[in-house]
Amino acid sequence: TYFFTDYIIALTNQNPFCTTPVSDPFTEDYDGLMCERSEVLQFRAGLEPVLFWTVAVLGLAGNLLVLWVYLWRGRGVCGGRGLKALTHLYLLHLCAADLFFLLTLPLWAHQSTEGWTLGAPLCKVTAAMYKVNLFSVSLFLACIAVDRYVVIVHPTAALNSQRQRRNWARGISVSVWLLALLLATPELAFATVTAQDDHMTCRTQYPAHWGRVGKATALSLQVSLGFFVPLVVMAGCYLVIGRRLLMTHTFHKHRPLLVIMAIVLVFIITQLPHNCVLITEIWDAHTTSLNCADRKVLDKTGLVLQAVAFSHPALNPFLYALIGRRFRQELMSLLPRSSTQKKNISLSFKNRPRTLSDSETSQGLSL
Repeated sequence: TYFFTDYIIALTNQNPFCTTPVSDPFTEDYDGLMCERSEVLQFRAGLEPVLFWTVAVLGLAGNLLVLWVYLWRGRGVCGGRGLKALTHLYLLHLCAADLFFLLTLPLWAHQSTEGWTLGAPLCKVTAAMYKVNLFSVSLFLACIAVDRYVVIVHPTAALNSQRQRRNWARGISVSVWLLALLLATPELAFATVTAQDDHMTCRTQYPAHWGRVGKATALSLQVSLGFFVPLVVMAGCYLVIGRRLLMTHTFHKHRPLLVIMAIVLVFIITQLPHNCVLITEIWDAHTTSLNCADRKVLDKTGLVLQAVAFSHPALNPFLYALIGRRFRQELMSLLPRSSTQKKNISLSFKNRPRTLSDSETSQGLSL
């Protein structure tokens, strides 16, 4: 019990909420020498504020628009079918997780230039929000993959167990949020504001006796549960789905899958490089520390790839709009238009043939 508690506590002694490899943003002792980190701080101050504000504004606008379309459908649009699709339910949770995280980006942009001036309680909440988003998003994407696998590969079983699957989906959604919150408890418990060279920083400090082993354990848990385990689940499900669709020549009936797979692809593109840097950090924690020059290069690389990873929540709404034909139609139907135009859009929905998987995906997802 003691080992498990400390294992959970040991999530991370890195620079605040994030997974940047900067273990200490100012100085760090390498082979008995003090490594000056002000160069990394200047690089960070020039990179993060503009980028974080841009991602926050675009992401909040896009995800709120997606949320509006989904919730409006759930209130009765198209016969109230919206919230009945399980994949729709998972994507709704995905959107909510992204919104929570996007709200914190302006705070981290402020810290990059002015230091953390918002107090310890908000530091704890904001630090935990990143971990909640990290784990919940990856796990909900895995849930979507499993649901699509059941509907497409086992359609008869899916049809006969719709009510049971819906109940399971609600329970799974609650479980994902609880697990994400559990994995974020170290930030809630140990995130604090520290003063270093007249610069206030929000960062997580776990018990010193864990040392390098604790850091490696924390990063390993984050990389595995936050990326690689869900990635294996998604890859397995979509490979089987692709094989089934090729064998049955029914790709045209599952066009909404293109949007889902595009979301997964963007998730991989934005998260994989950053997680590779974290793997390097894990290796460094188990071996001799890098020299000062190499460490600065790794720090800057980590900051850039972290910024790419943080852009992920702002990209999903653009995927819906660019690839999702039905999402565009649903959005247009909710905008002020003439009665004739709305009637034409409504007729285009009704005239479209549906199958089980198509109905669950397309009608439910507005894709």
